[in-house]
Amino acid sequence: MAQLPDHERIALLTERLGLPAGSLRPELALEALRSSSYVNERALPPSRESLRSNERLEFLGDAVLGMAIAQRCYERFPDAPEGELTRLRSSLVREESLAIVARSLLLGDLLLVGRGDGVGDNPSRLADALEAVLAAVFLSCGMAAAQALLERLLAPLFAQTVALGRDPKTELQHFFQARRRAPQYCVIAALGPPHAREYEIEARLDSVPLARGIGKSKKEAEQAAARIALEQPELLERALLDEPVALEEGDLRWSVLAAEEIARLHALLGEDVEIEHVGSTAVPGLAARPIIDLDICRLAPLPRLPEYEPAGPGAFRKRGPRGAFNLRLVQPDILRDHARLRDFLRAHPEEALRYAADKRALISAGATGSLRYDQEKAPLLAKYEQDGNTIRIRTDSEENP
Repeated sequence: MAQLPDHERIALLTERLGLPAGSLRPELALEALRSSSYVNERALPPSRESLRSNERLEFLGDAVLGMAIAQRCYERFPDAPEGELTRLRSSLVREESLAIVARSLLLGDLLLVGRGDGVGDNPSRLADALEAVLAAVFLSCGMAAAQALLERLLAPLFAQTVALGRDPKTELQHFFQARRRAPQYCVIAALGPPHAREYEIEARLDSVPLARGIGKSKKEAEQAAARIALEQPELLERALLDEPVALEEGDLRWSVLAAEEIARLHALLGEDVEIEHVGSTAVPGLAARPIIDLDICRLAPLPRLPEYEPAGPGAFRKRGPRGAFNLRLVQPDILRDHARLRDFLRAHPEEALRYAADKRALISAGATGSLRYDQEKAPLLAKYEQDGNTIRIRTDSEENP
């Protein structure tokens, strides 16, 4: 709509915002719709127009938005602590939420941008423009009108956030369900006399403690534990990585699943990318965690891979009905080392059996979470020293002179 007359552009914006005709001051409405690229383009010869972009209005709109949302969160959740109110506000004012609202208004069609600088579906540009429009409404109609507009535009997002905000236990459940996991709650203690009982409950993921909460009922204590857990996102991410460890006997299906996944990855990344099935599931008959390890050697960073989620630097994982996979982006020498150890264990079944026994001993000694298990398994792998194309097994006397 680049050739749309100014008065029609303003009228369309007013209509899409659901405001009465003539509510917006024309100069503010147009300023809110002007990108810096549009202004810079017209400042050049021959036009040399002196126009103002929407950046100043965006600054004001950000403050208006933050104040309006903070007030509504404060009023709607009288018992919520500061940390929860902050989380609720952040979920509503984040770029993705504002871009959703901007798209619903078809705001991108009304923006004035420079030639070749289409906004398209850029969430950042759409969110910035929405904040500028909000500032124009505030300056034209006042804070009450801006507040009412936000209530209406953000109603669907607010309803979803309200449901989660009132129920931290549900929010924690949703967080883990997205990764195919589920939290558990364990009563630690029942405190006080029967007529004034308080419960202490611990939220856990598998055997990993997340947080403890106290309440006058079990439900209240569970909500308190979930709320405290949600305030520690790094702890939650670490707990997700710390999967329970259990070994299964070697399964021929692992090699089939690995070959299918490698073919799928080649289709996404190209046939020239080197991908190897490594680890215990790549050794026939070797007891292993039923998680297929794949090494990828690729010079460029990996693009976003469907169904995979980050699991650390250069590491990704997928868990689903078609199997569990760990994916690592490695250098050529690391890939060669992993493949050489795999081939060594394939060629020496007696050594594979000893390795399996050592892994079972780790689990029996308490390494039942993947983080501790991987850490304590490292010395087992260090026994297999590689020299060129050969592998030498270090003896116990060499390890403990």
